[in-house]
Amino acid sequence: MSTNASLADKAGVVVFARLVTTIMDITLAIVLVRLLTKGDFVVISFLLLVYETAKYLATLGFPDSVFYFFERIGTNARAGFALQTAGILVGTALVAGLVMVGLVPWLPALLSEWAPENVAMVGSLLPVMALVAILEIPTWPVNNLMLAADRARSASWYSLMNSALTFAAIIGPIALGYGLPVAIWCLLAYSVIRLLVSIVWMWRILPRFETMPPRGMVRQQVGFAIPIGLSALVARINRNADKFIVSFFLPESIVAIYLIGATEIPLVKVIPFAVGSVLISRFVQFQMDDKRDELRELWYKGIEKVSLIVLPLTFVFITFAPEWMVLLFGEKMEAAAVPFRIYSLIILLRVTSYGSILQAFGDTKSVLRLSLSLLGLNVLFSVPATLYFGIIGTASAAVVANYVNLGFTLRVIGRHMGLPWHQVLPLMAYARILALAVGSAAIVFALKSVLMTEAGPRVILLTYVPVYAAAFLLIGRRTGIVSDSDWGQLKSWIKLRFLFSGR
Repeated sequence: MSTNASLADKAGVVVFARLVTTIMDITLAIVLVRLLTKGDFVVISFLLLVYETAKYLATLGFPDSVFYFFERIGTNARAGFALQTAGILVGTALVAGLVMVGLVPWLPALLSEWAPENVAMVGSLLPVMALVAILEIPTWPVNNLMLAADRARSASWYSLMNSALTFAAIIGPIALGYGLPVAIWCLLAYSVIRLLVSIVWMWRILPRFETMPPRGMVRQQVGFAIPIGLSALVARINRNADKFIVSFFLPESIVAIYLIGATEIPLVKVIPFAVGSVLISRFVQFQMDDKRDELRELWYKGIEKVSLIVLPLTFVFITFAPEWMVLLFGEKMEAAAVPFRIYSLIILLRVTSYGSILQAFGDTKSVLRLSLSLLGLNVLFSVPATLYFGIIGTASAAVVANYVNLGFTLRVIGRHMGLPWHQVLPLMAYARILALAVGSAAIVFALKSVLMTEAGPRVILLTYVPVYAAAFLLIGRRTGIVSDSDWGQLKSWIKLRFLFSGR
């Protein structure tokens, strides 16, 4: 199997796993809404929010640091490095767990508007969630360790297994009528299983422990990881900055529309990050060996292949935005289609994980600076745009902020790659794919405007989404934009061959 085909299969299996886990997360929220009373739903939402926040702060950038350091240490030290990373996270997990338990006495004051019985339930279950965090946080680098060890299939099965067990642990007891407390205790049992499986799996795939990483590696890892963790935290704040601004300045009814419309399509945005996690180890290898041409070629190739997936999928949602809004959220949210279409223009930039290439060069400080600049631009543009133009202005300002910050990002990456900013991306290849996606969307939009104008959203989507896919593939094949290898890889992915071949 060629190197490109091997990388494509690895990317396919990781993307598939990320998509499935994203669907599971969405389904979990939907099922909980339907099964629980409003009070119980608020309780579990609060518990999961505290847990997710603690996990986010405790892991920082240590799981991502694996990709950078794994190629820089000897093979015999890799198990020691994995142990070092887990040891650091054991310490941060204990701190996170203690903070979670420390919240319990403050709950009556923090949740003063809640019913007393719900506050009491949170107080009784939060220590259990603290134990879940302590057991799970040290296992978070495992997926990246598998990828760095060239075990993409194992990493994907590991991710799928954890998502499925989490879903079963929470939903199973509730669906059987045992109630929320039993579900949280089942989640604790799952975290024990996850820890034991992670230890056994790592023991099997990593070289036997022979040497520890070089002296000073802990300090290097901390210095590398903390900027990544802070940038991820800033990115999370940035994703909600415009939503807070709308909430401060506009009425509730308009805010509800914007919260639905200003959502990046979850099944699309996971693709470039999943592919980036596969390629980053190769980026590090090329950077260490000073193979700039090979690095640039792989970088370009990854962007082109991701564009062939992300751009048409994005235009499927833009073209049929009203139908998606009505189908998913009801007719009362059809107005969210306009801000949704504007906001989705941001996804056209999501054709690569820009942070992965900067991490490959060890420049995590730029990752943090760029995250901060995007947050500043978002706030700077969104406040006046919201005041003057409402939610249309807010969505437009978010798009402009992202495109301006992209210019800063390309300049930084260009300095590392020895390229001018306008050559960092394969613009000609990107433009051809974008033109194909827009042209296919225009054809389908024209057909939809003339035919089946009275049909419901489900009928329209079932009819015209396949027409769009067919138009994109047929025109792409005739123009050579979709190559023979792309077509063969697509058929291989559809058959899910990557799940059962390779490592």
